[in-house]
Amino acid sequence: MNTNRRQFIQASSALLAVGVVDATMLLGGPSSAVAAVTNSSITRRDINANLPGSNDLVLYTTAVQRMKALDQSNPKSPLSWKNQALIHKNYCPHSNWWFLPWHRAYLFYFESICQAVLGDSDFRLPYWNWTRDRSIPAAFWNKKSPLYHSLRDLNPNDEVDGDVTGSTVIDRILKNNVDALHFSGPTDSDDQRQSSFAGTLESTPHNGIHQFIGGDMGTYLSPEDPIFWLHHANVDRLWRSWSELHENRALTDKLWNNHKLSQFYDAKGNVVRPLTESTLDAAAYNADYDQLETLSSNRARQPMRAFAFTQEVSVAFSARVSAIDDTLKIGSIDLKPDGQLRNSISKATAPLLALEEKPVDSVILMKVEGIQVKNKTTRLRIFINCDNPSADTPIGSPSYVATINFFGGDHGHHEKRGFSFMYDCTATFANLKKTGLYNGVDGIKVSFVPIDTKKGVEPAPLVDVKPEQITFIGL
Repeated sequence: MNTNRRQFIQASSALLAVGVVDATMLLGGPSSAVAAVTNSSITRRDINANLPGSNDLVLYTTAVQRMKALDQSNPKSPLSWKNQALIHKNYCPHSNWWFLPWHRAYLFYFESICQAVLGDSDFRLPYWNWTRDRSIPAAFWNKKSPLYHSLRDLNPNDEVDGDVTGSTVIDRILKNNVDALHFSGPTDSDDQRQSSFAGTLESTPHNGIHQFIGGDMGTYLSPEDPIFWLHHANVDRLWRSWSELHENRALTDKLWNNHKLSQFYDAKGNVVRPLTESTLDAAAYNADYDQLETLSSNRARQPMRAFAFTQEVSVAFSARVSAIDDTLKIGSIDLKPDGQLRNSISKATAPLLALEEKPVDSVILMKVEGIQVKNKTTRLRIFINCDNPSADTPIGSPSYVATINFFGGDHGHHEKRGFSFMYDCTATFANLKKTGLYNGVDGIKVSFVPIDTKKGVEPAPLVDVKPEQITFIGL
C-alpha cells in the first residue's frame, strides 16, 4: 500500500470514528465504483484459504466495524450496517428468477461501500466455501470482534449436513441445464417479490445455510449477521461457475432482462436500480473468484438441450398431498402414472442407463407446492419408492430426491401461497431402475420425511411442512 493511500485510510478512519463525516464522502459515485473493478487480476478469495499476503479477513472486519459505527454516529446514512440490512428486508426477491441477479448487485454495492470506508478500491469480499469448510469460520465466533453475532442458533463446531452443501449437491447444481432450476421460477409481472418457486441452487445450499445458522440468518434481516455476505459471495461464485460451464447461458425473457433491480445505494448514498441484464457482465460486478467449481463427471459434459421457461411440457401429472393424515410423522402418497408420464420417464432415464455416453435431451422434474412452514428448524426430505423411509434413511439411497430447506418465513408473500420448489428427479428414476425399485410399469410411492436441522432433535410432525400438491413434469 502506498503512503498516500495509507494516509487516506488513517484520515478517513479518524473522521468516521468521531462521526464528523459520512462514508458517502469517501468515494465517488457509481462510475468510480465500476471503474475500480477494471483490474481483473483482483478476485474474491476463500476466507479459509490462508493465501500468502492475504489480509481479506482484517479488511472485512475493519469495514464491518466502521459501518456499525455509522449506526450510532449517523443512523440515517444508507451506508450504515443496519440500513444495509434493511435493503434486504424491504426489497430482496426470493423464490423467483431475480434471486441471483439481485443478490449479485447487492454484493457489489455493499462491497463498494466497504471500499469507501476502507479507502481501498482493491478490497474484495471474501467468500465462505461451505462445501469444503462446513463450520462457520472461527473468526466469526470471537465475541470481541465486529464479526460476532449473538443471535446465531448453533455452536461454533456445528457442521452443516452434506445434503445441504456436499459435493453431490454442488455437482447437481453445476450439471443442471433447466433455466428454472438454476435461476428459480419465473414471474408473470414486474413485481420483484412475486413468489414463484425456488430452484436447486436457491433451495438447497442457499436456504440450507440460512436455516442451519438460524437467528437473524433465518429471517430477511439476515445481513445483520456478518457471515451473510460471505455466504452470498459463495452462492454467487456457484452462479459464476455454472455460467462458465454453460457458455455464459442467460435468460432471454424481456421481463427478466428489462427489470430494474430495487434498490441499492452506491458509495455516495445515491439510490441505484440497475437493469437485471447488466448483472450478466460478471466482471463489472466484481464477480471474479480465485477458484471456480468444476464437474466431477465426464458424462455431464455431453451435449444437452437447453430448457427454457417457455419449453413445451410433454407431460404434467399432479397429485394432492393434502390428503395425507395430519397426525402422521412421515407420510406417503401412492400414484398411478399414466402412459405419458411412464414414457417420459423411460425417455429421460435411457441415456443415464446406457453403457456408452449419450446426450441427455429430456428430464423429469418434480414441483412441490404450497408448503406452510410452522417450525423454523424443520426440513423435508423426499423419497420415491422407498421402503420404510425415516430420518435415518441415507441420502445415498437410490430413492432419494432432495432435501427441502426453508428460508424467509417472515416474508408476507409466502403467507397465503406457501413455499414452492422444483427438483430434477431424472437421476432418481434412473437409480430406481438400476436397483429394481421401479420397473416402468407399476405405481410410484412418494414419501415425505421431516427432519430437524439440529442433530438428535425429534422432528416436527409432517403437518408442519406438508405440501399441498406435487407435480411431475416431463420436458
